[in-house]
Amino acid sequence: MSNLPSQKDAIAAALALYPTRPFAVSDIGSQTGWLKAASHDARNLYVSGPMGLATSVALGLAAVRPNEQVLAIAGDGALAMNLTSLATIVGAKPKNLSILLVDNRVYEFTASVPTPTRDMDWLAVGRAFFGADQCMRLADLTPERWAGVSRPAMIVADIAPAPAKPPALGMTPAMIRLEFLKASKA
Repeated sequence: MSNLPSQKDAIAAALALYPTRPFAVSDIGSQTGWLKAASHDARNLYVSGPMGLATSVALGLAAVRPNEQVLAIAGDGALAMNLTSLATIVGAKPKNLSILLVDNRVYEFTASVPTPTRDMDWLAVGRAFFGADQCMRLADLTPERWAGVSRPAMIVADIAPAPAKPPALGMTPAMIRLEFLKASKA
């Protein structure tokens, strides 16, 4: 039995690092289901469509909401499909964007097929893009320490593979859009 946190618990812990609830953009699949289970909020944007776009969508949101914190929640398999988004984020230098990379080394939503990046050192990858002071493990963070981290930044959370698929979202894309638009106008 693993002593690693679940994806749901890692997402909840990352959100708890912020004094005010950030906008949260989750990747399609398990990140969406576990974000909703961990902390359903109108400020959550549950991305559907191609895998790996949470970081790109979050960058756009950070650009139009510069006074609000934005957290992209990406799985290890999903971020591998859009690794170039990290270079774009570094180039854009958003002062309000962070990434939570949840690493369980499998495509959880597709029957736990191992990811081709299962042996990748995501902390080293994050540090290569963002720097050593802007990329750290979730287990090493406190709200006080996180408050002092410059953005853009990346949090790496080693998590246990889930024994089952995440709970169903129970929302249509139209419902997600309407709820998010109301929250983003506030």
